[in-house]
Amino acid sequence: MLMKIGKMQEKNVLNRFKDILGQYCAICQFMELSKRCFVNDHAQDIVSREKFICLATKNEVTLTNYDAEAMIYAISRNYIVNVHLCLETFLKEVEEQLKIYGRNTYQVRLTGESYLSCITRNLVPEKLPKNIQEIYDLCEYYRFVRNLSVHNLCNVGKRAEVYKNYVRAYNQIQKYNYKKDAKFDKLSAPNEYANISFDDFVMFARSCVELATYLFQNIAYDYEKIILKIPHKQIVKWKRYDRQRCERVIVAYLNTVFAVDHTLEGQISHLVDLVMAQ
Repeated sequence: MLMKIGKMQEKNVLNRFKDILGQYCAICQFMELSKRCFVNDHAQDIVSREKFICLATKNEVTLTNYDAEAMIYAISRNYIVNVHLCLETFLKEVEEQLKIYGRNTYQVRLTGESYLSCITRNLVPEKLPKNIQEIYDLCEYYRFVRNLSVHNLCNVGKRAEVYKNYVRAYNQIQKYNYKKDAKFDKLSAPNEYANISFDDFVMFARSCVELATYLFQNIAYDYEKIILKIPHKQIVKWKRYDRQRCERVIVAYLNTVFAVDHTLEGQISHLVDLVMAQ
């Protein structure tokens, strides 16, 4: 059991990501339920523009688009936008931590490079394991679905560039059989942009969790940098403990707010010395 460490106790970037993604997923699930109920209950009211307008007017809602089928698919693509937002927030937080607390020199993002590509390149400079590469390519595909959805109203040149990237990503995932994975075998996904569905949302969300977990497990933290940036007020409290208790508190803090690996054992005595010396 981790020791309590007062107000400093937080969650690491992975657990924060999972919490936020979980909240977004709950909203998306509710929206999907609402959409399905609406479609089932009002199938006859959305078959024509005139009937759809009457339904909207009856409920005191003015719509700017009465193409029900187009809106239904747009809702599904919006799920992808939400999941991507959660993933990119996680990647940006990891980037910030690598810059401040990373054990290795952080390699900055290249022009036009995605956060996913940059973070992966920093954490796993060698070739990704096959199962992770498949998930990585899938997340990249849904990133381009997101881009195409968000940038659909951009100028013609920008739209063409985004679409070209999307096609390349879609062709890339055609190499893989995602059905062999138990968490995907019941899903009718991945789909092309025009047919993005709720199953794509489920597939993207599950893939993000797996990929984020893998990336987090590959973060190499510099524990000395972390200790030196802990607020002085907290350090004063830790200095009151004997070395054994101080060691337990440091390990608990690092394991809760960041992550520990096999290198910590050989450094813990030095970290206690750093605390005592401040």
